[in-house]
Amino acid sequence: MADQDRGSVGISRDVVTAIAGIAISEIDGIANLRPGDTAFRRGEGMKRHVDTTIEGDSVSVTARITVVYGYPIVKIAKQVQTRIKTEIERMTGLRVSAVNVDVQKLVKPETPLGEQADDWGDEDEA
Repeated sequence: MADQDRGSVGISRDVVTAIAGIAISEIDGIANLRPGDTAFRRGEGMKRHVDTTIEGDSVSVTARITVVYGYPIVKIAKQVQTRIKTEIERMTGLRVSAVNVDVQKLVKPETPLGEQADDWGDEDEA
Protein backbone atom coordinates (compact mmCIF):
# COMPACT_ATOMS: atom_id res chain seq x y z
CA MET A 1 0.00 0.00 0.00
CA ALA A 2 1.21 3.48 -0.81
CA ASP A 3 0.02 4.86 2.55
CA GLN A 4 2.42 2.61 4.45
CA ASP A 5 5.36 4.13 2.58
CA ARG A 6 4.56 7.53 4.08
CA GLY A 7 5.03 6.48 7.69
CA SER A 8 2.59 6.08 10.52
CA VAL A 9 0.29 8.23 12.57
CA GLY A 10 -0.02 7.79 16.31
CA ILE A 11 -2.50 9.51 18.60
CA SER A 12 -1.51 9.89 22.24
CA ARG A 13 -3.85 8.65 24.94
CA ASP A 14 -3.59 12.13 26.47
CA VAL A 15 -4.99 13.65 23.28
CA VAL A 16 -7.95 11.25 23.28
CA THR A 17 -8.50 12.01 26.98
CA ALA A 18 -8.42 15.76 26.28
CA ILE A 19 -11.00 15.37 23.49
CA ALA A 20 -13.31 13.55 25.90
CA GLY A 21 -12.80 16.20 28.58
CA ILE A 22 -13.63 19.01 26.19
CA ALA A 23 -16.70 17.14 24.95
CA ILE A 24 -17.96 16.72 28.53
CA SER A 25 -17.45 20.38 29.40
CA GLU A 26 -19.71 21.48 26.54
CA ILE A 27 -22.79 19.76 28.01
CA ASP A 28 -25.27 21.82 30.05
CA GLY A 29 -25.85 20.36 33.50
CA ILE A 30 -22.27 19.27 34.12
CA ALA A 31 -20.96 20.97 37.27
CA ASN A 32 -17.55 22.35 38.05
CA LEU A 33 -15.55 19.45 39.46
CA ARG A 34 -13.14 21.54 41.54
CA PRO A 35 -14.72 22.68 44.80
CA GLY A 36 -14.04 26.30 45.61
CA ASP A 37 -13.44 27.43 42.05
CA THR A 38 -15.54 30.39 41.09
CA ALA A 39 -15.12 29.84 37.36
CA PHE A 40 -16.24 26.66 35.62
CA ARG A 41 -13.22 24.76 34.34
CA ARG A 42 -13.91 23.84 30.76
CA GLY A 43 -11.96 21.93 28.20
CA GLU A 44 -8.72 20.23 29.10
CA GLY A 45 -9.27 20.96 32.80
CA MET A 46 -11.89 18.21 32.68
CA LYS A 47 -9.48 15.56 31.43
CA ARG A 48 -8.37 14.56 34.91
CA HIS A 49 -11.88 13.17 35.34
CA VAL A 50 -11.57 10.93 32.30
CA ASP A 51 -9.75 7.61 31.87
CA THR A 52 -9.10 6.22 28.41
CA THR A 53 -7.77 2.89 27.23
CA ILE A 54 -6.61 2.43 23.65
CA GLU A 55 -6.13 -1.04 22.20
CA GLY A 56 -5.32 -0.98 18.51
CA ASP A 57 -7.91 1.25 16.88
CA SER A 58 -10.46 0.83 19.68
CA VAL A 59 -10.96 3.21 22.62
CA SER A 60 -12.86 2.76 25.86
CA VAL A 61 -13.59 5.74 28.08
CA THR A 62 -14.67 6.18 31.69
CA ALA A 63 -15.91 9.65 32.63
CA ARG A 64 -16.52 10.77 36.23
CA ILE A 65 -19.01 13.62 36.31
CA THR A 66 -20.84 15.89 38.72
CA VAL A 67 -24.37 16.89 37.73
CA VAL A 68 -26.14 20.09 38.68
CA TYR A 69 -29.33 19.50 40.67
CA GLY A 70 -32.40 19.99 38.54
CA TYR A 71 -30.98 18.39 35.40
CA PRO A 72 -32.12 14.84 34.55
CA ILE A 73 -29.18 12.62 35.48
CA VAL A 74 -29.86 9.81 33.00
CA LYS A 75 -30.32 12.29 30.15
CA ILE A 76 -27.04 14.07 31.02
CA ALA A 77 -25.18 10.73 31.25
CA LYS A 78 -26.49 9.66 27.83
CA GLN A 79 -25.47 13.03 26.37
CA VAL A 80 -21.97 12.50 27.80
CA GLN A 81 -21.78 9.06 26.20
CA THR A 82 -22.96 10.28 22.81
CA ARG A 83 -20.83 13.42 22.78
CA ILE A 84 -17.61 11.61 23.79
CA LYS A 85 -18.15 8.85 21.22
CA THR A 86 -18.98 11.29 18.42
CA GLU A 87 -16.07 13.66 19.07
CA ILE A 88 -13.38 10.99 19.52
CA GLU A 89 -14.45 9.11 16.40
CA ARG A 90 -14.77 12.32 14.35
CA MET A 91 -11.43 13.77 15.39
CA THR A 92 -9.24 10.66 15.57
CA GLY A 93 -10.78 8.00 13.35
CA LEU A 94 -10.55 5.57 16.27
CA ARG A 95 -13.57 3.43 17.14
CA VAL A 96 -15.09 3.99 20.59
CA SER A 97 -16.12 0.61 21.98
CA ALA A 98 -17.51 1.86 25.32
CA VAL A 99 -18.20 5.05 27.24
CA ASN A 100 -18.85 4.43 30.92
CA VAL A 101 -20.26 7.35 32.90
CA ASP A 102 -19.86 7.45 36.67
CA VAL A 103 -22.06 10.15 38.22
CA GLN A 104 -20.14 10.87 41.39
CA LYS A 105 -21.89 13.88 42.79
CA LEU A 106 -24.95 16.08 42.63
CA VAL A 107 -24.51 19.76 43.44
CA LYS A 108 -26.87 22.67 43.79
CA PRO A 109 -26.86 25.18 40.96
CA GLU A 110 -24.89 28.39 41.36
CA THR A 111 -27.68 30.25 39.58
CA PRO A 112 -31.33 29.36 40.04
CA LEU A 113 -33.01 26.95 37.65
CA GLY A 114 -36.44 28.41 37.09
CA GLU A 115 -37.64 31.25 39.26
CA GLN A 116 -35.88 30.62 42.56
CA ALA A 117 -33.15 28.36 43.95
CA ASP A 118 -33.98 26.29 47.02
CA ASP A 119 -32.00 26.78 50.21
CA TRP A 120 -30.34 23.45 50.92
CA GLY A 121 -29.60 24.42 54.52
CA ASP A 122 -25.87 23.83 54.20
CA GLU A 123 -24.85 27.48 54.39
CA ASP A 124 -24.89 29.81 57.36
CA GLU A 125 -27.78 32.19 57.32
CA ALA A 126 -27.17 35.80 58.34
